Amino acid sequence: MSSSYDYLFKIVVLGEGAVGKTAIVTRFSHGFFRTDYKTTIGSQFAVKNVNIPRDAGDVTVKLQIWDVAGQSRFQILRPMYYRGSSGGLLVYDVTRRRTFIVLEEWLEELHKALNKEIPLVLVANKTDLPDRVVEPLEGRDFADRHGMPYIESSAKTGEGIIDIFSELAEILVVTREKGGNY
Repeated sequence: MSSSYDYLFKIVVLGEGAVGKTAIVTRFSHGFFRTDYKTTIGSQFAVKNVNIPRDAGDVTVKLQIWDVAGQSRFQILRPMYYRGSSGGLLVYDVTRRRTFIVLEEWLEELHKALNKEIPLVLVANKTDLPDRVVEPLEGRDFADRHGMPYIESSAKTGEGIIDIFSELAEILVVTREKGGNY
């Protein structure tokens, strides 16, 4: 991977435990899916470049991706991983309603830690599974109410994974180009 880039952004990946955060990051940064993920302790870190098309030519965005532990016992540690974040992914599991219901709590925790709003993408993960309980309309409604894009994904099949990070990188670049300070 080239060390040359036009923009550098720290992003956080947050949501309840076992929604697929680590699988999403691994699929994106390393290109594969494992079935034997262990609970994330504190956080895990990955770096990957994304090219964003522009009229004057592509710009390269380096994403520092912080995969944050979702279990409640790590709640006291999470704010330190949020600091300095330019954007993030808010992830839920479409087969577990509780992971969707608590999204507001995750937003509160993030905003309290950062003391500001940052661009987020809502990610409806595990769409490959047959026992879906959170419908796309519900996810889109939540995303619309909070002014964020909504993307469905499956870390297992790879569906939507590149779109998630490309969408967030695009938002961050546009914001920065307009003079934003994310």
